[in-house]
Parts: sequence; C-alpha cells; structure tokens
Amino acid sequence: MQRFGALLLLLTLVSCQFFGSTETAKKELVQKELESMNWNEVDRYPLFEDCDETADKAAQRQCFQMAFTSHFFSTLQQHRIEVRGNLNDTVKVELLIDKYGSIIYLDSDINENVKKEIPEFEDMVERSLQTLPQVYPALKRDIPVSTKVVLPIVLKVD
Repeated sequence: MQRFGALLLLLTLVSCQFFGSTETAKKELVQKELESMNWNEVDRYPLFEDCDETADKAAQRQCFQMAFTSHFFSTLQQHRIEVRGNLNDTVKVELLIDKYGSIIYLDSDINENVKKEIPEFEDMVERSLQTLPQVYPALKRDIPVSTKVVLPIVLKVD
C-alpha cells in the first residue's frame, strides 16, 4: 500500500511539472511568433468592393491604389480650379484606414505655392474622402488592422 501511495505522489508531482512546462512552452512559442512577425506589413491590403480578395498581394495593392487614385482624380476634376501661373507639384496626403474601414484624414504636405494657388485644395481632398465607396480594412493574420496610406497627388498646370 505504501508503494501505491509513493507512486501516486510521484505521478502527481511529475504531472504538475508536466502542465507547468507546457504553459511555459506555450508562452515561449507565442513570444517567438510575436518577435518573428513583421508589424510594418499587412497580409492583405485594404480593398474596395471591386477588388478581388483572392488575388495575390501585389494585385490587391494595385487594385486598391488604382481605385483610390481614380476616385480622387474624378472628384477633383469636378471642381473648377483656376491658377494664375504654372504649377508643378506633388502633394502627399496622409490617411488612416482604421480596422472598421473608416477613412480618416491625417495630414498633407501642401507647400505655400499650392496653398496660394489653390487655397481650397485641402477641403476638396476631405470632401473627396466623404464620397469614397466602402473600404474593407487591411488584414494581419486574418484580423482587421488600421493602415496608414500616403496618397501622392500630382498637380501640373502649364
């Protein structure tokens, strides 16, 4: 009977250590996985309804960029813009597409010449954002994540 009790005590101690080491192994595995992830890259870019979510990453990015730029181009064309002189500049507009698909205007690097020639440019960009079609957020490990997007807008008037 004492052998049975000693064996039971030994199994209990071994099994407790077994569960403890499993928990530690899980934490180590999770830590290694987190360290190996590239947090500056997404698995799937934000997409518009017309983009193919099964396409490869490069095609998704191109579809998103083309849809985004064509929307901006068409909405900016609706405005009558008059400038007094030549204008050849690029304005970079920073946007955030949050994990819910909302687009938030962050900032733009409009230089003094563009501000002088087209003072309403920033308002035009913000109004254009309001008319964008539904955007589906970027994914990282199948989890929706926020993404910062920089949209270069080339302004050229001769």
